[in-house]
This record gives sequence, C-alpha cells and structure tokens, in this order.
Amino acid sequence: MLFIEFLQKVFGDRFLGFFLGVTHLGGEAIYILLLSLYYWLLDPRQGRLLTLILTLSVISNIVLKNAFALPRPYVVNPAVITPEAFHTEGSFSFPSGHAQGITTFWGAIAWLHHKIWLWLVAIAIIVLVCLSRLYLGVHFPVDVAAGILLGIFWISVGLWLNGMIPLPNYQWWQKISFWSLGGLVAIALPGLADLLGIFCGFLVLPSFTFTPPQGYRDKIMLGFGGLVILILSYLLLKGASLMLPPIGLVNYGRYLAIALIVTEGIPRLWQRLQPVR
Repeated sequence: MLFIEFLQKVFGDRFLGFFLGVTHLGGEAIYILLLSLYYWLLDPRQGRLLTLILTLSVISNIVLKNAFALPRPYVVNPAVITPEAFHTEGSFSFPSGHAQGITTFWGAIAWLHHKIWLWLVAIAIIVLVCLSRLYLGVHFPVDVAAGILLGIFWISVGLWLNGMIPLPNYQWWQKISFWSLGGLVAIALPGLADLLGIFCGFLVLPSFTFTPPQGYRDKIMLGFGGLVILILSYLLLKGASLMLPPIGLVNYGRYLAIALIVTEGIPRLWQRLQPVR
C-alpha cells in the first residue's frame, strides 16, 4: 500500500489520464486487433499459438482470482481510489490480469521473433502497464509480480507447444461438433464464455492454406480492410447480443463468431479477391 501511495504522490493527478490510457493496452479490444493483424499479416500458425496461450493465461487468471478472492487496494484503503476502480468493481485483486496478459502477449512475441528492438518495446509496454495498475490503485505490487511470473509460465508453455499442436484437416461436421461442445462448456461456465469462444474459434483452424501477403501494399490493404470489417462485425455482434438473454451461450457465440471472422472470413475473402486483382 505504501508503494501505491508513493506512486500517486510522485506522479500526482496530472498523470491520471496517461496511466488510464496506458492501462487499456491490456484490454480486450487491443488484443483482438493485434492478434488479428498478426494472423493476417505475419504468421497464421504463430498467431494461433499466441491466441491460444493468451486465452489460457487469462482463463487461469480468472480461476486464481476467484480461488484467492483477495480485495483490491482501494477496498482496503479508499484513499487510493481512482476512476479505474469502477471498471474493476466486483473482481478480485490477485493475481493481476493486466500484468499476466501483457507479459504473456508481448513476451511471447519478443521471444518468437528474437529482435532486440522488439524486446525493448515489449519490456517498455509491460513495465508501463504494470506501473499503471499500481498507480491506479487497483493492484498491490504482489499482484503485479505474480501476474508477470504467471505470464512467463504461459510463455514457456506456449514455446514448448510450438509446433507440437497438430493442425488436422477437420471436416465441417467435426468443427461444428467441437464448437457445440464449447458452447455446452460455456453454459456451465458463463464467466469464461467469451474466452472459450475465442479459444474454440482459433483451436480449429481453417482447412485451407492461408499465406499472408508479402508486399507492403497488400499488407496495408488487408490490414486496413480486415480491421474495418472486424470492427463493424464486433459492434454489430455486440449490439445483437444486447437484445438476447445475458447467458453464457450468447456470449460464447458472439466471440466464436469474432474468432471465425478472423480465421475464416477475412482470409477467405482476401483469397477470393486475388484473381480479380
């Protein structure tokens, strides 16, 4: 608690907007956009791996949070409360989901590509996001430290699994059966429905081969066009889900659809456009 109070005193209110912005680097929307671009423009296989280990990392974080059920700093000491508290109300403190997610994602990317500049970027983002969670009074230092260590653990799992997860040529009936099974799990565990939707959508990859474009012009066209379609789809699916009962199956279907747009929809559309161009 003393360290949180020290940070808030050193940075003062003038850095509140900055840290509120930084902390959103560990938000759902950013991950979806970055993973989509990685999948389309760099490497679908590694993009799949990144998505799977990130979703597993976040699922483990939720399980641990509920197992430990520890209060957040602003609950213990209301003097450190900030506007971010309203986004975390109802969830527990240990371990930090932002620290774990940002470490898993950026650490894995830096390790996979082995570039010094990318390591520097990854470390800077991880440090800033972790610092923001402390400054905003939503995590204790031990929460952040545990999140980082768990992120490193899931990176290790991902690197160990890299190349080991088979890519079978599923028939459509097999895919539908698998996605239906995921839906049943989502009904039983509604709190994990969104993560299950993403996980199931990426685990069963398309049966066709998708090769990312090589030229910068094509990369820009695919990246920009794909993001426009994805964002519009995301908003439409979110609006449609609000008109349906707030149950796990609805949330699961929404995120499964988003995953399939990334892995099936956009790549197939891009390949269809190639002969025309």
